[in-house]
Amino acid sequence: MRGFEVEDKTMSAGAAAARTHVRVQPRNFVANLLSRHGLLLLVAPALLLLGVVYGVPIFRLLVTSFGVNEWSLHNYQEALTDDYMWRVLLSTLRLAAEVTAMCLILGYPVAYLMIRTSPRWTQILAILVILPMWTSVLVRAYAWMVLLGRNGIINQALIGSGLISEPIQLLYNGFGVYVGMVHIMLPYMILPLFTAMKRVDLRLVDAARSAGAGGFAAFALVFVPLTAPGIAAGSLLVFILSLGFFVTPALLGGPADVTFVMLIDRQVNESLNWELAAAMAVILLVATLILVVLYWKLVDVSGQGSAGRPRAWPRRNLRAATHALGRLQPTFSPGSPASPLVTPVLGWTVVAFLIAPILIFFPLSLSASPFLEFPPRGFSLQWFQNYFSRPDWLAATWVSIKVATFTMIAATLLGTLAAIGLVRGRFPGSRLVAGFLISPSIVPTLITAVAVYFQFARFQLVGSITGLVLAHLVLALPLVVVVVSGALRSVDIRPEQAARSLGATPVIAFLKITLPAIKPGILTAAFFAFLASFDDVVLALFLSGTSATTLPKRMWDGIRFEIDPTIAAVSTLMIMVSIVLLAASQLASLRSRRASGEIKVVPL
Repeated sequence: MRGFEVEDKTMSAGAAAARTHVRVQPRNFVANLLSRHGLLLLVAPALLLLGVVYGVPIFRLLVTSFGVNEWSLHNYQEALTDDYMWRVLLSTLRLAAEVTAMCLILGYPVAYLMIRTSPRWTQILAILVILPMWTSVLVRAYAWMVLLGRNGIINQALIGSGLISEPIQLLYNGFGVYVGMVHIMLPYMILPLFTAMKRVDLRLVDAARSAGAGGFAAFALVFVPLTAPGIAAGSLLVFILSLGFFVTPALLGGPADVTFVMLIDRQVNESLNWELAAAMAVILLVATLILVVLYWKLVDVSGQGSAGRPRAWPRRNLRAATHALGRLQPTFSPGSPASPLVTPVLGWTVVAFLIAPILIFFPLSLSASPFLEFPPRGFSLQWFQNYFSRPDWLAATWVSIKVATFTMIAATLLGTLAAIGLVRGRFPGSRLVAGFLISPSIVPTLITAVAVYFQFARFQLVGSITGLVLAHLVLALPLVVVVVSGALRSVDIRPEQAARSLGATPVIAFLKITLPAIKPGILTAAFFAFLASFDDVVLALFLSGTSATTLPKRMWDGIRFEIDPTIAAVSTLMIMVSIVLLAASQLASLRSRRASGEIKVVPL
């Protein structure tokens, strides 16, 4: 009987185990959904949205480029054989290359100054560099119109100093385009350079100098080759963005300063030749994608790829430099690798160049003069009062706030879920999915605007809040995915694993442990999403219509067709919004760093 009792107990234990197994099936189902393959479900909403709102319009644009009624290569033949279009395309490539070279020359001293100064000043410099990126492109273009105009601040200063007797033409020509574009693109060059420079061991430079090399030789032959990945990344990024830029050349350039994207805009809005415009857009898109592929290959060469290992070519340069050092005599006194005066002076001059156009709006918006003049003869709040009493300005502001708020909420939710799925998930085609989600930030905005307008017109979404929100999600989603993904990768996963080992479900462990850690990143992504929508000009030009005019669209019309200092007051308010959002982002990041410093993980 004992044997039977043991067998019975064994059978009872097996039955209990079976019953337990049955009871935990729902939990296993949830766990499977949250497994590395199941996390694809978190990416699906963002992927579906971008596929419908962005992917399908781009595909239809490609189809349209071959003709609507009959497929042919006529549009491509016309775009590639027309002498004027070729000249415009080549001049656009030259403009992008020259802007890139100028940004590299001006941005390198700033990035170098940021790594050579104290941590407090590094943070100040970083904020001063980032602030223009958070300021509307339209506002900055308008600032240069005030500075470079015939009666602008620079001409007045030159006449007042006696250097010239009459105003010179600084605006509505190539000079104005170059100045405006370099001002906008500089931060995109400085930040990759700064990131690359932070990874350089400065002791290598000091060792070269101690071996007898001069300051300039050590800087040129050791430091610069080690920052080549940042130079390549920043240069290609600036070149790609400059290639498809629209607002600044359109506002600051003259009749001869036509870029390829401006030519596409003319085919859509003036000639109404959609098929030719689509073919031109595809040509520019292909050129951009080729550059993007080159960009990622150079990033991989730099050691930023999946392997995370530096390649051999920087080391070869370093070895060659080391052999050359012994034959060089000191040319500068010990101290900085470059001249101890040139780098700080150049760096701070470039920073002043970045900030000055933004600061001039504060006195201009408070001017008592009936027209724009600097310095103001008196101070008044009349232009702010005019803004708050004009229904057209207030209606446009309210539309922008509503669209930006809806865009921020939707983009933050969908982008955060997608970032979690991409970072934590492992599924076939994950890199392809990530590339598609980020691609709208690389494709020229005008191409996206043309494609989306062509699609939305069929569904009567042009001139509606819904259409603007959907279109702005195309701009905002990639930003949220990038920022939140970066925050997730920087979080230590061991506390979450410890919580799960103690019995917490994957969802509870993530919500209680990891979500608070990445909260500052999510907030920063939300700020970026809001500004991406609030500051957009190009999509608004195509999709606002007459019933959903946004504030940037109203400002665009005011800049092009009016001479009204009210725009200075509106620009000041937009700058203040950017400063508040930037300060909130910095505060959230500071609180996160303080909180993470208080948490200590004890290895088991």
